[in-house]
Amino acid sequence: MIRRRLLGLALGCTALCTATAAKADPISAAIVAGIGLTGTAATIATAVITLALTTVGSMVATKLLTPGQKAQDRQASITTITIGEGPREALFGEVATAGSLSDAFNYGGTDGTDWEVMIVVIADHRCHSLTGFYVGDAYVSFTGSGVVAGYNGQLEVYWLDGTADQVMPSVVTTHGGWDADSNLAGCAAVVVAYKADSPKAKNPIWTAGRPQFLWVVKGKYCYIPRLDSTVPGGSGPHRWNDPSTWQWTDNVIDCRYNWMRGVFACDRVDQPGMLLVGRGLSAIEAPPSRTIAAANLCDEAVALKAGGTEKRYRFNAVVRADEEFIATEEMFAAACAGVIVQREGGVEIEPGAARSVVAEFTDDDLIIGEKVTVNRFKGDAQRVNSVVPRYVEPSQKWADHAAPIRRVLADIAEDGRPREQPLTLSGVTSGTQAQRCGEITRRLARLERSGGFTVGPRWAAIEDGDWIGWTSARHFKGERKVFRVNRWSRPANWRNTVAFDEISAECYDWNAAIDELVDTSVAEQQAPPPANADPDAGDWMLTAITLSADARPALHIEGGTGDASVLAVLIEYRVDDGTDPDLATNWLSSGGSSGDVAAVVQDIPGVLLGTPYLISVRYIFLGGGLSDRLILGPVTTSNVDTPVPTAVISSAEGGAGEASITVQAPPIAGWTDLIIRRGTSTIYSASVIVGDPFVPGLYQTVVFIDDGLAAGPYRWWVEVRDAAGTEISHSGPVTATVT
Repeated sequence: MIRRRLLGLALGCTALCTATAAKADPISAAIVAGIGLTGTAATIATAVITLALTTVGSMVATKLLTPGQKAQDRQASITTITIGEGPREALFGEVATAGSLSDAFNYGGTDGTDWEVMIVVIADHRCHSLTGFYVGDAYVSFTGSGVVAGYNGQLEVYWLDGTADQVMPSVVTTHGGWDADSNLAGCAAVVVAYKADSPKAKNPIWTAGRPQFLWVVKGKYCYIPRLDSTVPGGSGPHRWNDPSTWQWTDNVIDCRYNWMRGVFACDRVDQPGMLLVGRGLSAIEAPPSRTIAAANLCDEAVALKAGGTEKRYRFNAVVRADEEFIATEEMFAAACAGVIVQREGGVEIEPGAARSVVAEFTDDDLIIGEKVTVNRFKGDAQRVNSVVPRYVEPSQKWADHAAPIRRVLADIAEDGRPREQPLTLSGVTSGTQAQRCGEITRRLARLERSGGFTVGPRWAAIEDGDWIGWTSARHFKGERKVFRVNRWSRPANWRNTVAFDEISAECYDWNAAIDELVDTSVAEQQAPPPANADPDAGDWMLTAITLSADARPALHIEGGTGDASVLAVLIEYRVDDGTDPDLATNWLSSGGSSGDVAAVVQDIPGVLLGTPYLISVRYIFLGGGLSDRLILGPVTTSNVDTPVPTAVISSAEGGAGEASITVQAPPIAGWTDLIIRRGTSTIYSASVIVGDPFVPGLYQTVVFIDDGLAAGPYRWWVEVRDAAGTEISHSGPVTATVT
């Protein structure tokens, strides 16, 4: 069994790694030792495995830009919710994903279908946070679990970050049949609950039917070797075997290192059987110290044309367990304009940046009799003068998007026609980063020389990714050219045969003011036009009164709206019998109101004694349609059929700095005095007392002068009071404008 697993490891490694015969690389040595071979047998086995790894690894190094799954298809699959079984997924950096549906159920209402609840798994590991989400095409920032503002109480979102002891929200345990122990331990998830619109809703929330969601998430907590004091060159508290020390990052190299070490269920890194995503390598197979220089380079600040800076290379992508390792390596490499290299038996990514030359050669250093190859030009099919980077654009709802094409018109003229090359950047979410990667690719493509030669044992240490200088009288007329090694072989005689492509430090230069292009195809998401507003409870007041004319109970409603889209106000009333107001059919019209919708005052007579009533206020809009109901009450009408003293405020006339208000006193006794109240809104309770109380005779008409006023519109009420100064009744308002 052990032997079979180790042989499987050998075959699996051929998809990624190369090794050298000269150095006892950890991969070949581990395979041979694990099989149990020694002596001559071990030597032969090592040679065979090394040859296989070297050959395949040399092929791998040339595959970086080979298209695999179409970027559009891959991104579309991530932003579409998965139904049923799917591969394990790890989220690195910040990404948008629809997730995978774990469960769904309905509850509430007469038929138990008012609410729909979905439990969506976001990632198979602990995640940092939920940044926000899309409801259809509208983006909503996430501010905390619970009811989401702006959806009329019909949307609830709960975030679970993927800890082992996370607790499901009560909506799941109460209505979904989940017990307390079923908590999706180790999986970041979202629980979303939304209530269906009422069939009678005039302004439904879900105008497009069942809502579609897209979740923007900061993903995996990562171990960062640079922040580990136990790693040579590192400094800090991070430890691989202590996930509590990890932190979120979008650094390409740090994210890749965590993928190489593996994503484990509930972060159980000490249990190999818990590996879910990634390669599951040990620190020996993936030395953490080798990441430090490359990770620091990725974090370097790069200037932006619009001002400010961004990190040089970031990585934001979903990585799946069913994707070939080479495809994932290519995605990491493309995000940093890098190349996949094999060094000392391991696979690494070298981010795109200028490097120092490690060795200088002349023609005299080459082994006599060995083949020397120099290609001055690329074949017609290999020529490239235009690169089209495709990346994921957050402002376009995280869709696959083409960055500005990178080209130089002089190159197109020289080649005779455009020769385009797509560049898939599935792990990039920055348009400017995509431009830099695209420009590096274009510049490298314009360097045409390639070749190879064999040198002696002195140069045995040269390997993938090394930059070398070659001064040649025979091939370059005495000039020096710089190349990057992309393949090598070193047999038992220690002669190193290398193959290389031309390279230049200028390929990695970047001047934002000149090189960065403005992507005019990316537009900011426009806010939808505001919906017709429903009545606000703060704008309306309902009271139970008794009419002075016949001493019968009545309902008094006053309020208004400044919304210019409102044509009229529809006021209805009904006895509060416990029926849901939105479902009730026995509403009675009060006659409604048109004209001045900013100041509506209405008395509704003919109601029953001692009975609770509800009032419904709805707006009729200019463009047609009704608002949802605003329900006021209940209020209970008077149970005593006795007259209530009520004064009449009949008119107001504005003048220069003052207004005259005409008042008629109650026709019956049972009151002490009258006062005038003034306000600028339709709300009686917001008015203030004007002047002193006055006592006219029964049914006497009095003109009250309110002076010392600033210019503007005002409203007045008359209030009837008892001996204790308590209000018995009030009437009004009347309006006038003071000049």
